[in-house]
Amino acid sequence: MKYRLLHAVCISLLLTSLPSWAQWLAPEHQSHPLVGKLWYSADDRFTDIDELIDSLPSGSWLLMGELHDNPDHHQLQTQMIEALAAQSRLGSVAFEMATSEMQRELDAWLGRGQEVTPEDLGWSQGWGWSRYEAQVRAALDHAVAVIGADLPRDAQRSAYQTGAPEGILDHAHSEFMKDLLFSSHCEQLPREHLDNMLQVQLARDQHMAQRMTQYRVSDKVNVFIAGAIHTHHDLGVPRWMPASIPVKVLLLSALSESTNAQTYLPLSYPGSPLAQSSADILWFTPANAPQDYCAAFK
Repeated sequence: MKYRLLHAVCISLLLTSLPSWAQWLAPEHQSHPLVGKLWYSADDRFTDIDELIDSLPSGSWLLMGELHDNPDHHQLQTQMIEALAAQSRLGSVAFEMATSEMQRELDAWLGRGQEVTPEDLGWSQGWGWSRYEAQVRAALDHAVAVIGADLPRDAQRSAYQTGAPEGILDHAHSEFMKDLLFSSHCEQLPREHLDNMLQVQLARDQHMAQRMTQYRVSDKVNVFIAGAIHTHHDLGVPRWMPASIPVKVLLLSALSESTNAQTYLPLSYPGSPLAQSSADILWFTPANAPQDYCAAFK
């Protein structure tokens, strides 16, 4: 009991000190005035990790949207898992990076996170183990369950051919997502394939929402780790979650020059039927050095 209390205090002290934390890994904007700060979008105010965790209702899902190549986003995910565990509030942890076909392996290694290897889990080489090792180990050690949330490859191919099981959301969402898919593929994807690609994206979000609904622990806080777009209230998984399940979206936001927190909040797509913002909380981090991922196609 004394150890658990001490561990909780240490985690809390570590997280609340993040604005001046010296261990940032991404090189850009480490001294930015917003770095390490948490910001509520609804009432335009800053908060701290203790208030955030205290505000998360039992049975909720906390969606942590990342940039896949930002090491500070990965650090903060691990620390959030450990902070909730230290308060005995951690429920399930779901990963976009693991498919539902991996569930048997994830179940088998529950409680043995420090021993597991990527080969034990059948971890995809497409999701670099070095990026997600700490989060997966912490989740296996502390969570009630660790969930492979994503749609398996065979089912993704089926969705490409026959469409997402639950269809589309609205025309404006579809058009926005197709533009996003086109730009994210360096404008190299043939436009005639965009409708099919959209169906894969929708099928993945629908499947992840189903998995999260199925494995939600009703008396604890559940955590979902995924790329940012999958976590947006207006674009991704939250659109397919039952309204009865509380969902909080925490976007891990890499900083640029602006010191105005509001400018980092992604705008909802034109015509969105939702009144709420795309994210509830932004957690500001340093950024990687600028890189043109499409340079090879120019």
